[in-house]
Amino acid sequence: MKNKRLIQSFGSIHDHYVKEAAPTMTTSTHSFKKIIASVACFAIIIALSLYLFIPFSTKGPDLTAFMDSEYFPIIERISAYRYRPSKYKNNFEYLTGEIGDFFSGFTKMATDNDWGAGAAPESDGSTKGSYVESTDNQVSGVIESDLQKRTDKYIFRLSLDSLKVYSIAKDESEKVAQFELPTLADEYNSRSRDREMYLSEDGNTVTVITPYYSGTTYRSKVKITSIDVSNLENINIRKNISIDGLYKSSRVVDGKLLFISEFSAKGGDINYDKPETYVPTITNGDKTECIKFEDIIYPEKLASTRYSVVALMDENTLELLGANALLDFVSDIYVSENNVYVTREYNKTIPIGKSSAYVNMSTSDIAVLNYAGEKLEYKGTLTAEGTVKDQYSMDEYEGHLRVVTSTNSSTSTRTEEEAHLAKEIIGEKTRSASLSVFSLENMEKIAEVRSFAPQGEEAASVRFDGNTAYVCTAVIVTFTDPVYYFDLSDYANITYTDTGVIDGYSDSLIQLGDGFLLGIGRENWNSGKVEVYEERGGEVVSVDKWTFEGEYSTDYKSYYVNRDEDMFGLGIAYIYDEDTDRSYYNAYVLLTFNGYEIVEVTRVKMNFEYPDRVRAFIDDGYLYITDDKQIAVVSVTKE
Repeated sequence: MKNKRLIQSFGSIHDHYVKEAAPTMTTSTHSFKKIIASVACFAIIIALSLYLFIPFSTKGPDLTAFMDSEYFPIIERISAYRYRPSKYKNNFEYLTGEIGDFFSGFTKMATDNDWGAGAAPESDGSTKGSYVESTDNQVSGVIESDLQKRTDKYIFRLSLDSLKVYSIAKDESEKVAQFELPTLADEYNSRSRDREMYLSEDGNTVTVITPYYSGTTYRSKVKITSIDVSNLENINIRKNISIDGLYKSSRVVDGKLLFISEFSAKGGDINYDKPETYVPTITNGDKTECIKFEDIIYPEKLASTRYSVVALMDENTLELLGANALLDFVSDIYVSENNVYVTREYNKTIPIGKSSAYVNMSTSDIAVLNYAGEKLEYKGTLTAEGTVKDQYSMDEYEGHLRVVTSTNSSTSTRTEEEAHLAKEIIGEKTRSASLSVFSLENMEKIAEVRSFAPQGEEAASVRFDGNTAYVCTAVIVTFTDPVYYFDLSDYANITYTDTGVIDGYSDSLIQLGDGFLLGIGRENWNSGKVEVYEERGGEVVSVDKWTFEGEYSTDYKSYYVNRDEDMFGLGIAYIYDEDTDRSYYNAYVLLTFNGYEIVEVTRVKMNFEYPDRVRAFIDDGYLYITDDKQIAVVSVTKE
């Protein structure tokens, strides 16, 4: 009994101490939990701060895996161009910005919905005759592609789906052959309107250039087809080759075909492990190869991932003699007797002093490729202020390149001092036209006439003729066009004058000889015009003007120009027929200039579809006119 009570006493004592100690133990446990919770909260805060406020990396993708590639410099530049750092500095700005964008987007959607559905704003050469050049080429001896070529006996006419051959036999002219143009196995969606052709000097070979879309590689490509026309009763294909890209231009010089296409490395398709996804390829027979790195020309910083591909090949065999790819040079192309000039356009930013102010200037780089030898040779790059309108804005003459550009600049200035410094860079005019002269020997600019056009005007058309340059500038929407005459006989003292403000503007300027210049363009929104100017004692004056209502082509190759006879012609669509009530017709109009006025020689009504696809020439007193479907032949007599 006593032992039992003793044990119970010890138990009571234990419980007593446990009860006394319990508050202390509970307090310690709570404190420990508080510490743990505090540490956890602190850790969460640190992690959240790290997530929200640590700055985003401004470095581009890691390219170390591709350093062994021969194309690594190209990979670096394409990667730098494609890399777009976040507009937010960190995740906090990103999240708050996205929330703001969400609500602004919601508001925009609600605003759009208020418009209601659909209402929101919105044989051999001797039998076929001798070759006769029918295209008015920019450079003598540098033959340009066209829709029509001829000998003195036959016309070779490229239509949308076939090659047609017509006899040159006055009133008895007729179609003597037709060859349907075949398609390649991977050829899908051929752009037949963009086809062009050449005829060899012996009249035995027609070369057809066809842009198309590949249904196999899903790329834009260009097919070059050599067609044997030595026997008009048995026309057949000699060879096909294809080149990546969109067709841009081509020339034939001394039996060599110079071909230029445009290849685009599209972001979603680029795989740096596969050079063919970002480097142009050339297919010759069954062999397809990327252009070698040493044959690629590229700037330090890209404005696009497009290339101009320049290929030199034998005209008859299509044997490849050489090829270069010019990354980001995809604007305009001019070909002289010796060189190919390919341009790129970009905005050049010039800081003003040490402030944040700057000047933005439109700029053109001009890459020079020499093709006079057995292969292409890169000579260097020239830089001109402004942008080049077309091939006629460039001219190589006696070791110099002359270039006319449209200039455009803007500034970001806050003080008078910054504005003064900006004017020292760009001058008084922010939009005008300039002329630059470069030495091809040392590849440097040696002369310049800056901002010669009135403020706001641009170079609408340009023609060079030896030591003379003619430039029509215009504010297109106001239809005013002074024509400038430049004397380039002394580059140290270039002089110029102009016609003053006259109505309309010219899309094309054409030298007629004897100091006369022909302009084809618009009088106003409703009327076109053909105007003759004359250079008199250093001045340019308008001699006569012929106006018309209707639509005309702005493609220079569609005009017929005969300087020996002072005759010229063009197709005009939708001419109002004054002899009928509310009737329109299409016609080819042949004009002549007799030294005093422009006279209409003949007007041939034709059912052509597009004025830019009409071609014409005069042979032995007869005017031959072709389009995609027909030939018209009429006797002409100049009064």
